[in-house]
Amino acid sequence: MNQKTSINLITSFIRAPKNENFINGIKMKGILLNGYGESLDLLEYKTDLPVPKPTKSQVLIKIHSTSINPLDNVMRKGYASSIVDLKLKLPIILGRECSGEIVEVGDSVWDYEIGDQVWSASPPFSMGSHCEYILVDESEISLKPKNLTHQQSASIPFASLTAWNAIYNILPTNKRITTNTKILVNGGNGGVGFFILQLLKKHLNVNQVSTTCNIKHFEKLKKLTQVNETIDYNRLKIIDDADGGGDNKKFDLIFNCYDGGKNQIENERKCIDALKDGGNLIGFNGPLVKFSDRDGVLSGLPMGMMNQLNSSERIKKQYSKNVHLDYAIFSPSGSTLKQISKLYENNILIPNIDKQFNLNQIKEAYNCFENSNSNGKIIINNNF
Repeated sequence: MNQKTSINLITSFIRAPKNENFINGIKMKGILLNGYGESLDLLEYKTDLPVPKPTKSQVLIKIHSTSINPLDNVMRKGYASSIVDLKLKLPIILGRECSGEIVEVGDSVWDYEIGDQVWSASPPFSMGSHCEYILVDESEISLKPKNLTHQQSASIPFASLTAWNAIYNILPTNKRITTNTKILVNGGNGGVGFFILQLLKKHLNVNQVSTTCNIKHFEKLKKLTQVNETIDYNRLKIIDDADGGGDNKKFDLIFNCYDGGKNQIENERKCIDALKDGGNLIGFNGPLVKFSDRDGVLSGLPMGMMNQLNSSERIKKQYSKNVHLDYAIFSPSGSTLKQISKLYENNILIPNIDKQFNLNQIKEAYNCFENSNSNGKIIINNNF
C-alpha cells in the first residue's frame, strides 16, 4: 500500500458519515448485521430503519441496486472488525457499492444535484449499501455510465477501484506496465480479476495476458476479456514442466486475485514459482487487517505494516528468488470512478453479473455467494 492510498483512506475515515442526523417521518428497509459469525441468521431484514440526513459535502442516494463482494462475506464473520469498531458499533449495514439516484444533498455539495444518477463505493468503516438509502461524501461518487442499467452499474465500483489502484498506484515507477509486459491474473473470474483482465487487454493493449480459473470459465473469459491464455487453477504448477518451463514461459507480473483460503501459502508459492527473477507480485489480502484483528489496532497495524514492508525480503530468503511483493486494497475515489465510467460508455469494458435477488432475499444471496453458485456478480435490488 503506497502513500497516496494511505492518505486517501485516512481522509475517507475522517469524513465517513456517522449517521447521527435523520429525516423525520421517513423509514427505510435494510439489512442489519447484529453480530459477527458464520450464521446467516445474524442478518436481519428490517422495514423501519431511520433515513440519514446529509450535511456539508454529503449526498443521500436512493439505492436502486447493490451487490455482494467477498469483503462483505468475511466482514459479517468478523474480518476487519477491529477497524470497523473505531467508527461504527453493531448492528451495522454491510454492502460496499451501489447505483442509484441522489435525493438530497448537503449545503456544501457543488458538483451534484438532486436527480443525478450516480454510482459509488464506500470503505468498510462507513454504513453500507444493503438498504434503501445511503449517505456518501460527494468525493466518493460519480455519474454512473449512461449506457448501463443500475443493476449493471452496481456490480462494478468496488472491484474496479481495487483493481485500478493495483495497476496504477502500487507498481514501482520503473516497473509500470507496457504492451510487452508478460502478465498473469491468478483468479480471473472474480470481480477484481475480471476487471483487470479487461483493462489490460482492451485498454492498455498488453500483448500477452494469461489467467487461471475454473476450466468451465475458459471460453467465457476468452470471449469477454480477450485474454490470451487460460490455465486450470487446480494445476499443481501454474507453468507445467510439460509446457517447456524455463524463464521464457515465466511472467514479469502476477496479480494474485485468488485468496486461496487455507491454501494461501501454497497459492503464494505457485505464483512466485511462475514469476521471473526480479518480477512483481501484487496481492489483495495483505497482513494489515489480519494483524489488527489479532492484536488490536494500536499494536496490530504497525506490526502488519512491518510485515508487509519486509515481505519481499522474506520471499528472497524463503524461495531464493528476487521478487517484489506488494498488496493493493480498495481506495474510494469519485474522480477514478469518472474515468472508469467513460471506459464503459465507450464500450471498451463490459459488466459481469449473474444472479439477482431482492433485498428481502439477502440470506439466499449470501448462501449463493458462499456456495460459489454464481458465474458473475450477485446483485441485490430494491423494488420501490
